[in-house]
Amino acid sequence: MIVRKHLALNKIVYYLWKPMSTILIVTSIVSVGYCYFGCEQLAVPILPVGILGTALAILLGFRNNSAYDRWWEARRLWGAFVNDSRSITRQVLTFLTLKHHKEGTETELKALQKELVYRQIAFIYATAHHLRRQNPFENLKLFLATEEIAGLQNQQNIPNAILQKQAKRLQEIHEVGYIEDYRHMQMDTRLSALCDTLGGCERIKNTVFPRQYSYYTGVFVWVFILLLPFSMVNELGYLTIPATFIIAFIFFVLARVGNNIENPFENTINDVPVSALSRTIEINLRQQLGETDLPEPIQAIDGYLF
Repeated sequence: MIVRKHLALNKIVYYLWKPMSTILIVTSIVSVGYCYFGCEQLAVPILPVGILGTALAILLGFRNNSAYDRWWEARRLWGAFVNDSRSITRQVLTFLTLKHHKEGTETELKALQKELVYRQIAFIYATAHHLRRQNPFENLKLFLATEEIAGLQNQQNIPNAILQKQAKRLQEIHEVGYIEDYRHMQMDTRLSALCDTLGGCERIKNTVFPRQYSYYTGVFVWVFILLLPFSMVNELGYLTIPATFIIAFIFFVLARVGNNIENPFENTINDVPVSALSRTIEINLRQQLGETDLPEPIQAIDGYLF
C-alpha cells in the first residue's frame, strides 16, 4: 500500500497559514487605523470590490470545474480499465479451447489462460506505476516470468510493451489452434481498447493544466482579499477582522481545491485511487481464474483511498 503523504487538514494548514497570517495583519492594521486613529481615508466604496468578488467567484468556479473534468475523465478511464480487464479475462477463459488443437492438453490450456490473465494484471499494475513515475518491477515479478521482466528493463513505456507481448502471445496461440480467427480478432480489439485507455491516461498526465489559470487566479484572489477590509471597515469596524478572515479562508481554499485535483496521478490524497483499483482488478481476475488465495482489497484510511 502506498503511504499517504499528508492528511487533508495538515495540507490546508501547511499551505494557508502564511497567507492567512498576512491577511490578519493587514486587516488588523486597517481596522485599528480607521477605528482607533480615525483615518477615514482608509475606507473605500464596497461596490467595486463586490463586483470584483463576483467576477472572481465565476473565474474560480470555471477553473475548478475544468480541474474536476480532468480528475473525472481520469476516473472514467480507470473504470474502462476495470471493465476491459474483466472482459478480456472472460474471453481468455471461454475463447481458448482444445477444439481446433487436438494435440493440446487441458493442463497446457489452463497454463496459457493463467499466463494471459496474469499478464493483464501486470499491465494494470505497470500502468499505475507508469502514471505515478514509480518503479513497477516489485509488482510485476508476481505475475510475469523472469525472462519477460528482464526484457522490460530497457523499455520506456512498460505498459505498452506488455500489451505488445500480450498481442504476440495471442497470435502464437492462434497459430497453433487454441483460438479461431474471429475470436482472435475480438480479443485483439480488446487490446486496442486497453491501448486507447492507456493513451488517454498519458494525455492527462503529460498535458500541463494551463499555468495562466493558476497564476492569474492567485493574483486576483490576493487583490480582492487585500481590498476587502478597506471596503468593509466603514460598516463593520473591528468586526472587519473576523469577517475578512473568514472570506479570505473560503477563497483561498477554493483556489487550492483546483490546484489539488488538476493532476490526478501524482500519488497524493486527491488522486484517482489507482492503487485500490489495481488491487480490485487483480482480485476480480484471479477469482475468474478460480483462485481462492487472494489479497485483501485496499481500504480507505481516514476516508482517503489511494
